[in-house]
Amino acid sequence: MKPIVFVFLCLITINEVLAETIDASANNGTLGFVGEHAGMVFTGTFTRWQAELVLPPAVNPKISAEFELNSATTGDSVYDSTLPEGDWFDVENFPTATFESESIVLGTDDKFEVIGNLQLRGKSLPVEFILHRKDGKLTAEFDIDRLAYEIGAESDPDAEWVSQYINMRLTISTST
Repeated sequence: MKPIVFVFLCLITINEVLAETIDASANNGTLGFVGEHAGMVFTGTFTRWQAELVLPPAVNPKISAEFELNSATTGDSVYDSTLPEGDWFDVENFPTATFESESIVLGTDDKFEVIGNLQLRGKSLPVEFILHRKDGKLTAEFDIDRLAYEIGAESDPDAEWVSQYINMRLTISTST
């Protein structure tokens, strides 16, 4: 075997050994959301979700996630009963939402620049965020435009009552 081929094969093998795959769910993380209703902040979480993260230096890094929309809970019975309805998450027709990355680039300070698509209520729209690694955790935060997904578009089309932008928050424990 030629030395250059041997070195190349060794580099590929080392790269795959260093590749990190993380299985995440509500067991080792939280997937939450924050918005405003009538000037008051509300928070919520999805209690049923799973994700697989294959992070650089993997040759083909990817993140894929799925969350069950009927698992959204805010602790407020009015919100919790309204979210599954047709105007909001419409869980009867769209029981899950998904995220699929298109690119993941390792930046500085153990930050990953992630670009992908969030599919929610049958609409797939691009999202970008920074996935931070620090103290045994991965964290990310980004806003989605609820009206672009037609969430609450019938009852609040001008975002007079519920904020148009909902902040999504992810935390995954990578410590074992």
